[in-house]
Amino acid sequence: MAESQAILLDRVPYRDRDLILTLLTKDFGVIHAIARGARGSTRRFAAALDLFVVSTISWTQGKSSLVTLTQASVIKQFPGIFESLHRLEVGQMATVLVRDLTFEAPAGEAMFLHLLQTYTALEIADDSDALNHLLLLAVNLLDEIGHFGRNCPRCGAQLEPPGLLLLADGAVLCRSCSHFAVGVPADQLFTDDKSSFDPSHTANLIATLMSGTLGRPYQLRGLS
Repeated sequence: MAESQAILLDRVPYRDRDLILTLLTKDFGVIHAIARGARGSTRRFAAALDLFVVSTISWTQGKSSLVTLTQASVIKQFPGIFESLHRLEVGQMATVLVRDLTFEAPAGEAMFLHLLQTYTALEIADDSDALNHLLLLAVNLLDEIGHFGRNCPRCGAQLEPPGLLLLADGAVLCRSCSHFAVGVPADQLFTDDKSSFDPSHTANLIATLMSGTLGRPYQLRGLS
């Protein structure tokens, strides 16, 4: 039997009473688990398998690729995220963003902590600042897996505003190298105070970063 802290990334109903879960654990990366009877029981797992919850989970490994969840208990919830529809949507986007990145790169403790930090920030954030926390999450995660550079890939200069440009392949060019290039203005990536930027630009910046990393068009979306 294994045990770790975990955050739910996805859940799919299975048969009459079970759930198939994708969980980001602090110690074992992403695991896929079956929670038997989870859909019909309010006692066994309670709220531990809900969105925006950090839980302690235990599981056993069987013969299939799915582990069997045996116990789950709540450590921390983030009810403040549900108090705003916009923060709820951004929280779902953060969860999906992490889930999508774990398909491309192994997840470690840092990814777990970055998502936890984002939930903590979103719980008390103003709606106008919510997307900035999502952008920070994207930058931190891409930096963690080695897909976010601090230097211009063309000339090697340290990336500093103004005049930065994000290309479709995820590379960021300095002001000198961005002439005649086509991309998204990227000063926001290297600016501490992100509150002055338009939310639609922030969303476009995140989508372009993810598209360049994943090698396919990426659209911000919540859990279906």
